Amino acid sequence: MTGRPLDGRLLRGERARRALVAATLTIIERDGLCRVTHRNVTREAGLPPSSAAYHFSSISDLLEQALLWADQQAADSLERIGRAPDPVAAFAAWLVEDLVEQRSRVIAEYELFLYAARVPSMRPTAVRWLTDLERLVSTWTADDRAVATIRAYVDGMVLQALVSGDQPDVTAVEATLRYLVRGSAPGEARDLAVRARRPAGPVAGAFD
Repeated sequence: MTGRPLDGRLLRGERARRALVAATLTIIERDGLCRVTHRNVTREAGLPPSSAAYHFSSISDLLEQALLWADQQAADSLERIGRAPDPVAAFAAWLVEDLVEQRSRVIAEYELFLYAARVPSMRPTAVRWLTDLERLVSTWTADDRAVATIRAYVDGMVLQALVSGDQPDVTAVEATLRYLVRGSAPGEARDLAVRARRPAGPVAGAFD
C-alpha cells in the first residue's frame, strides 16, 4: 500500500534534482558561476524557494552534481567516438562542433572544472574528464608521452579558443592529433588528414 506513493515521491524528487542541476548549468552559461545561489537556481528551475537547499546540502554540492552531469555527457560522447570508424576524425569534429555550437556550455563546464581545483571534494569528479580522455587516446597509441601530450593539447586548444574567440579549424585539429599520435612530420600529418577523408576499403582504420 505504501510502495506506490513512496515511488511517486522519489520520482518527483529525482525530477526536481535534475531540474535544479539543469538550472545551475543554465545560470553558469548565461551569467557565470558567481551567480549560482539557491534562490537563483530555484527561480530558474521554476521550483519553490526551499527546493535547492532541500535537495542539495550546499552550493558546492549542487555545483559538484552539475559537474558530474557534464562529465557524464562527455563520457558518453567519448564512448561513441571510440566506436567510430575513424575515432581521431570523430574526436576532432566533436571538439570543434562543441566550441562552435555549444560555446557557452563549454565555458560553463570549464568554469566548473577550474572551481573544482579549489574544492578538494570535487577534484575526483573533475579528474574523470582527464581519465576518460586518456582512456580514449590510449586506444590510438601505446606511447604514454603521446597520450599526455594529446591531453594537454586538447585542454590548451579549447581554452585558447574560448579566450580568443577564434574558431578552430577541424582539419588542423585532426592533423595535429594525428601528428601527435604518429610523431610524423607536419606535412605527413596533413596527408593523413586528407587520406582519412577519402573513400577507403571495407573497413577504414583510424590512422589510414
